Amino acid sequence: MLATASTPAARPTLRRDQVSLWRLVWVAPLTLVLAVGACFVVRFLAQLIDPNTRNMPQLQMPMQVLAIEGALAAIVVFVLFALFVPRPIFWYRIVGGVALLFSLLPDIGLALGGAPMMTAMRFVGPLTSIGSPGPGGPGGAGGPPPGGGPGAGGPPPGFLSGMSIDQVIVLMLLHVAVGLVCITVLTTLARRRTVAA
Repeated sequence: MLATASTPAARPTLRRDQVSLWRLVWVAPLTLVLAVGACFVVRFLAQLIDPNTRNMPQLQMPMQVLAIEGALAAIVVFVLFALFVPRPIFWYRIVGGVALLFSLLPDIGLALGGAPMMTAMRFVGPLTSIGSPGPGGPGGAGGPPPGGGPGAGGPPPGFLSGMSIDQVIVLMLLHVAVGLVCITVLTTLARRRTVAA
């Protein structure tokens, strides 16, 4: 009789952390739109505060591509958590927070320059090339790296100077914006509604 009395109290706690797959039908597209929109807001504010950021190529097509890819990856992982992980919202918030911290590493590499910058570009480059024009075209990845190439007057060939700290902060803010939107919207709006007894 004691077990029967304690079961109803435990069940709502478990249900509170469940995901409604039907709600995900509209929450997933909303998350994608809000994540991309958050990037445009960050870019607008950054360019308003610091006009030098208007020349950042990362704030053009690569920003949109990475925001879409990041949001889609977050949605897919959330669906997998909803299907296979007990307490999916709790664990998704933890894993999402850790993933957000790891996503800042390429930005730190861009700030450091040299080998860390090359490593960051090697990992992020293929992701940003999806949907962008080929090398040499407008917005393409052609041409020498920043500061390199003959007659550029920059550092010697093979050496990459780091990005300025204000540009790196803008890139980090973009990652944080997309991460927070995805984690917050998915875990809040896709939660299964329960009626209190």
